[in-house]
Parts: sequence; C-alpha cells; structure tokens
Amino acid sequence: MTFVKGGRVVDKEYYKELSTSAADGDAKAFSKLYEMIYREMYYTAFYTLSCEKDAIEAVIDTARDGFNAIGRLRTEEAFEVFMMKTLCSRIKTYCKDYPDDIGIDDDQPEVKKVFFRLGYTDRLCAVLNVAARLEPSAIAAYMGMTKGSVTRRLSKALPVLQS
Repeated sequence: MTFVKGGRVVDKEYYKELSTSAADGDAKAFSKLYEMIYREMYYTAFYTLSCEKDAIEAVIDTARDGFNAIGRLRTEEAFEVFMMKTLCSRIKTYCKDYPDDIGIDDDQPEVKKVFFRLGYTDRLCAVLNVAARLEPSAIAAYMGMTKGSVTRRLSKALPVLQS
C-alpha cells in the first residue's frame, strides 16, 4: 500500500520501517522522514512569520525537538502530527513576541503580503490549508482547535486571500 507524502509516493511498509529505525535513534532514517515534510513545515513558517530568519529557526528547532522525541511517539503515523503541532507551537511563540502592527518587508513575495492582511490565527489556518494542503480536521489537530473553528476561520480568510 502506498500514499503521498511531501509530493512523493511512499510505501507504507517503508514509512513504518523508517519510523521504527528513527525511534531507535537512526539519524539517517529520521532525516528521510523529515525530508518528506520539511517543505510544508518551511512554507507554513515562512508565510506565517514576518521574516525568513524566524521561519528557518522555527523549522530547525522543530526538527531538533522531533529528533529528540521520536522515540517517545506511540505510533509511526504520529511523526508528522507531532512535527506540525510542535511547529505551530513554535510559530505561536514567535508571534507572541511580535508587536501587534507587525509588517513585512517590501521585498517579500506578494503572496506573503496577502497572508499578512490576516490576523495570526487566521493566517496560520490559511497557510496550513493553502501552502501545506491540509484539510480542516488536520489543521484543527495541529492547532488544538475544533474543526468547526478552523472551518469558520478559513471561510473568513480565504476570500481575503482571493481578493
């Protein structure tokens, strides 16, 4: 059986084998798992945080936390959920340190400027939906919200992005 992870088709048994090896401390197995999700992690951080430096730091810190904690995960499938939850928590910490009227540099991509028309929580929901291609139920799990709250925030945020 196969599934798509990080834009690649992955065999479920191979993924399970990597997860088991990574849980036993195999850094190469961890790096292969991380390689499957790092783009979504980076895009999520980049489009949610005001500067690229913070986005890179958030992703690096999340990867370090993931490597240290992978042996404690209960199931092989929990890796991606754990990583994205940890990243969302890190992003939230960075956003708390930002002033309320944070702006972004003029040299940032236009799409990022559009995301910054939204408040932090709406922006993170929209980024996870648009950039990381996640469904509201997954976003709710990553952010500790109900699916209805995420759906409501997306219904407000997506029209802003489309305008």
